[in-house]
Amino acid sequence: MTSHRFVRALVPAAFLLVAACGDDSTNPAGGNASGGNGAGGENVGAGSDGGNGGNGDGGAPGLSAEVEQCLFVNACQAEAGEPLGMQSCLGHFYNRQWHWASYGDFRLEMEKMDCRLAATDCAGVVACDTEPAEFDAACAATPGDTLCVDDTWVICDFEGAAAAAFDCSAAGQSCNKDIWAGCGTETCTFGDASTCDAGNPDVLVLCNAAGFVERVDCTQQNNFVQINGKDGEIVATIAGETCGEDPMLGGKGCIGTGDSCDFFSQACDGDSLITCAGGQLATRDCSAQAPAGQACGFVTAGPFSGGAACGVTESSCDGEADEACEGGVISFCAQGHSQSVTCSEAGFASCATSDSAGRTVAYCTN
Repeated sequence: MTSHRFVRALVPAAFLLVAACGDDSTNPAGGNASGGNGAGGENVGAGSDGGNGGNGDGGAPGLSAEVEQCLFVNACQAEAGEPLGMQSCLGHFYNRQWHWASYGDFRLEMEKMDCRLAATDCAGVVACDTEPAEFDAACAATPGDTLCVDDTWVICDFEGAAAAAFDCSAAGQSCNKDIWAGCGTETCTFGDASTCDAGNPDVLVLCNAAGFVERVDCTQQNNFVQINGKDGEIVATIAGETCGEDPMLGGKGCIGTGDSCDFFSQACDGDSLITCAGGQLATRDCSAQAPAGQACGFVTAGPFSGGAACGVTESSCDGEADEACEGGVISFCAQGHSQSVTCSEAGFASCATSDSAGRTVAYCTN
């Protein structure tokens, strides 16, 4: 029987990948695996299909849907106080593949960003931002725990202060706690048998640890295992292709459709991510994932470090560099290359800069 092991952590908004050199795989003979188990929220997807209608002008020609969404979110955040910047916002679209495997601060921040990107006006964006300090009193008696304070999901640090908070109602959801707290719409009992969606065979329907029904698109999301074997700890991504019987889970899961495999493994074959998922090899074409320009590589930071994934493996700019505003044009490094946007052409008035987590971020102004 496997034991679940969770470490509270927050990875950078744009997780880092190192390109694979030839075929690199993980396939230990034996050992114990512990898999990630998500808490809260439904899979709202990532990529260019989640429009927001924010600035109303359709943006400048040639801008990706993701850039347009992030311009809108940052402009709205700036009106209320502190914008995240373009790099942090755009990184969300790559992080979204880890929604199923995520928990704690990482899951909360991911769902908060989903909320902002789904907003249709600035009031909706601002409603997604909750000040954790408002819930310090609630955390004082429960250090290290997760709470629902009405419909606000609160994560307490081990000193008894609120480390993170998100008002689920801003996303049209409620807060519930089963094993831990989270957001969702349809309650269930953690441990209920998972099923495959009757209308979409690629979607796994499960009851997550917050006690909410969660829908996992097996073609886009990853699970994650930590394997404690004779050679030490090894980690592996599980990136399935469809929903089906998973003998490793003893029920429904995201599985592959290829050749049989008998233990967790991961490899990059060109742009393809190949993992052992439910006893069968699964192949995911990273170059076909949104946003465009992705390849297969290995995560180098955060709770999924060492796992194979789709993402940006080569960058022509410094992802840690400050963003800039000059002459109404913002410039930033994101998605692996330097980008610039003339704010007036994207339907905004001008631009400005601000400080966020110790670095300069740029944004267009309404």
